[in-house]
Amino acid sequence: MAAQNAFNTALTRCGFNVNTTEAIINEGFDTLDTLATVDEDDIDSMIKNVRETRGILGAAAQGNVTFPFLAIKQLKAMKNWATELVQTQRPLNAGLFTGMVINNAVAQFALERLRADTQEDEAPYKPTELSDLIKWETFWERWKTYLSRINGAAKCPLSYIIRDHDEVLDVHHNAMYEDHDARLVATTALQGDWFTLNNHRVYDEFKALVLKGPGWSFIKQFDCLKDGRNAVLTLRRQCEGTSAIQTRKASAYAKISAAKYTGQKRNFTFDQYVEIHQAAYNTLAELDKAVPETKKVADFLAGITDSRLATAKDLILGDTAKLGDFEACQQYLKSLVYNKATQDTHERNVSGLQGGNPKGNGKHTGKKKRGGGRSNGSDVTARSYTREE
Repeated sequence: MAAQNAFNTALTRCGFNVNTTEAIINEGFDTLDTLATVDEDDIDSMIKNVRETRGILGAAAQGNVTFPFLAIKQLKAMKNWATELVQTQRPLNAGLFTGMVINNAVAQFALERLRADTQEDEAPYKPTELSDLIKWETFWERWKTYLSRINGAAKCPLSYIIRDHDEVLDVHHNAMYEDHDARLVATTALQGDWFTLNNHRVYDEFKALVLKGPGWSFIKQFDCLKDGRNAVLTLRRQCEGTSAIQTRKASAYAKISAAKYTGQKRNFTFDQYVEIHQAAYNTLAELDKAVPETKKVADFLAGITDSRLATAKDLILGDTAKLGDFEACQQYLKSLVYNKATQDTHERNVSGLQGGNPKGNGKHTGKKKRGGGRSNGSDVTARSYTREE
């Protein structure tokens, strides 16, 4: 009875009058527990049924039963709020649906509707097949991003299926999160009908991506139950275990040591040189082996053998700020490299214009052809020239 009275009062706070509240309860929507088990279509059907029944009764219908738009919206928001409480294993208490809780629930309900409309025409980018376990690092990042863009039966990103912790504790409920989705990922229970449906879906998606590669042998044991969570985490442990970690560390260090920049070339630019170092440092940071900034700068400068940057390297070695900040160091050198490239292009264009004879008046510029004769300028155009030319 207490639960029904609390729910009755909550309906009043939603904006329904006494007669309408009684009509809703008579339809079977008598407690918050019941509301948590229905969906929006059930609420619409309940309202339609009440209206049709009263229409049949006509003048004999008792009381003033109305369903204001905002009241319906808040009822649906309360339904979503209650469902979330169940899925995150928190107690159902209709008395808490008041004040800021109502405002937040309505805002979240509106966000869900907007997300549903947006995702109708949006197809999240699916990772390519995992053909080699060496490519796991990149695959894993794409896989997590893919799942974070899909909402499952629990109405939260499917990435909750593959989170690290199994049991939801108070520390997870009390933590600060960047947004509501992140909270749901951390606190949604790994049990219930919603979990079963989501877990099977994750397995099917994951299986399709690893079936033709070496990863299949590690997850095949979960095929019968379609256990997506354990399949994903098992392969992750294989690819990120002690042996894999040592391999990734060694690979990162090797890439740093092997990277050399001898000058700007079409098939290897300064940006690519920076990317090699940054990617290696990111990998080491993920493996709790973050490289000190001074070490990053020292290794970065050691790999640069372009004589035109020798003076710039000396300046960095004497600049405490750049010597202790990899970002500042590489940005400084990047600006210098591209400014030099721009200047070289400009000088070659000017040289080409000065050496030409656009009017074709027979006068020569003194420049010799490759064959040794004088040029009339017809073979000289205003364009960029390579150093060899």
